[in-house]
Amino acid sequence: MSEKPAFVIQEPVIEKPKLNIRMMRVINRQQLDNIERKFRRESISQEFMPWADHTAYSEIAENIIKDRSGEWRIPLIFIITKHDTSSGISELCKKADEYLKREKDEKGPIDTLSIAGYLDEENIILNILVRPYINNFEFSGFFKYIGARIHEKTKEELEEESKPETGKLIIPDDVKNFKITDEMQKSHDSAWEKQKNKFDSCDKDHPFLNEIDSYTPKQIPNPLDKIDPIYDLASAQKKINTVSEYDNFMKVYREMINFVSGTQRYRYQEVMRGEQEEDQFMNMLEQHIYDEYVSAGIIYQEDVPKLLKMLYNACFKMYVLQGLIDDPKVTDIKITAPDSIRVRVYGKAYMSNVTFVDEHDYERFMEGIADRNHIITTVPEQTFTDKSDENYILRFTLTAKYVTSDEWPYLHIRKISRKKLLGDDLIKAGMFTPKIRDYLLDCARYSRGVVFAGPPGSGKTVALNWFLEEGYEQSAEILVIQENDELFAYRKGVMFQHVVNYSTDDGDAINLEQLGQLALVAGANVFIIGEAKGAEICSAITLSNSGCRTAITIHSDSSTQTIDKMTDLAMRGYAQDIDQAKRMLTSFQTVVYLKDFKVQEIAEITGYDEEKHDMKYRYIYDASKEGA
Repeated sequence: MSEKPAFVIQEPVIEKPKLNIRMMRVINRQQLDNIERKFRRESISQEFMPWADHTAYSEIAENIIKDRSGEWRIPLIFIITKHDTSSGISELCKKADEYLKREKDEKGPIDTLSIAGYLDEENIILNILVRPYINNFEFSGFFKYIGARIHEKTKEELEEESKPETGKLIIPDDVKNFKITDEMQKSHDSAWEKQKNKFDSCDKDHPFLNEIDSYTPKQIPNPLDKIDPIYDLASAQKKINTVSEYDNFMKVYREMINFVSGTQRYRYQEVMRGEQEEDQFMNMLEQHIYDEYVSAGIIYQEDVPKLLKMLYNACFKMYVLQGLIDDPKVTDIKITAPDSIRVRVYGKAYMSNVTFVDEHDYERFMEGIADRNHIITTVPEQTFTDKSDENYILRFTLTAKYVTSDEWPYLHIRKISRKKLLGDDLIKAGMFTPKIRDYLLDCARYSRGVVFAGPPGSGKTVALNWFLEEGYEQSAEILVIQENDELFAYRKGVMFQHVVNYSTDDGDAINLEQLGQLALVAGANVFIIGEAKGAEICSAITLSNSGCRTAITIHSDSSTQTIDKMTDLAMRGYAQDIDQAKRMLTSFQTVVYLKDFKVQEIAEITGYDEEKHDMKYRYIYDASKEGA
């Protein structure tokens, strides 16, 4: 006959096993001793029953709260429940005792041997040991009693909880509700027409402004243009449930930030340089919190895990910016002072109400960014890529404080999602329609060169990233050069090269133009430039004229300015004059102009007009005429 195991975990005495409750039936001392060794944590627990404090479970069960029916006649029940830390250990222990007394009054005798709580990361764990003299004892009603839920969360609830907090614009009601009425528009148009007549007829003897009493602006002024709407994310981030008073909790948080930025700054910099482990640093912070704040009763120990998580984000993630980085609406973050953090949302810039604690906190953060990315701060301006975030590649542009008028370093962050938006995603996002997608996919196969142009934040890089992934056949040999690692591929075999601004022990510095020259002998049949800024465009022209398909992005304020901007770049290379530069640019066949994350215009270059000294175009698409 096989020997019975010393420790048997029974199924919970409820209909289904649940995420936050376990119940174990204990029938002898050996099982009870095993439970004590595995689950009891006296060093960090609060024991509610005075006789159970620092007393072994077996001693309580056999000598203090004896079995009324005879030794080990009635099985013990050991219960483990999990709760949010904001519930408070003391309060949960008290509620558990109240619940058991109620059950005893309603159903029959129950001996409570121990009720203890302890912290486990970001949860409170209750360990409860009882001897019920009733049949079918269950404890799931405890969660209803304290106003909590026992059921496991559904897939939909978990997905909803995992979504990042998003901000919202705070706009005064009188501005938000401002509307231009037909009467206002008619009055303005009439005044503008009279003024235009004065403008058209002005001369030396009758200067325009001398002829009018007041100036009528071209458009009716919108009060929104005169205020700075606030992008509110701070309110969402304040949704922290604490056992301690919230103001006390935040006061301790700010003091700990100053502790890191002040006396512990040298240790923090050692961690960022890889000379000390993060865990050692966080253990030091935790000990300081217990010594200075928990033992003094300023905050409760239940709040320590949340405080440590916030401090970890401050020290080793993106701190106050993390919420803005997690917010999918935000594409760019620009910091010009400790209390000046602007964000770009859907192409428009707003001031956020997220700030650093003070100037020392701001400097500590900026130094941490530089140390983590091995960037020296004695260079006027430099760009680099940070890949520490799990959802976004972050492109940084850091301006040193010695060249800024404010004597603060500036930091611009562009977010590039690690999850590509592919064709169907971009259709849903409104960038283009299926017919535009299909036309552009054909361009990838058959056009000599494609230009994605537009102002900053227009969606150029997103569009080219999609084009790179879905436009070219799998057999294409693709080479991508870029200043920072913004373009990436799911497909295999794509070659990526990036700029190296400064010489290192591993090699020499190399700029985009030099990468372009190397591309001439790389043997690729598709050549892509992440963002053309200079003479490297000539390499794309050379490759295009030799049968290599090309694609680039370029900053442009309008569709008509795109070729002029490309001409200027070609003049920095080997083009001798503007005419030659424009003739060279006929190798780029398709120009796609984007604005506000939407394709606005598409044109094909069909040749060069020698008489007009300009390009010949075939006009493919104009969003303003869609549905007209």
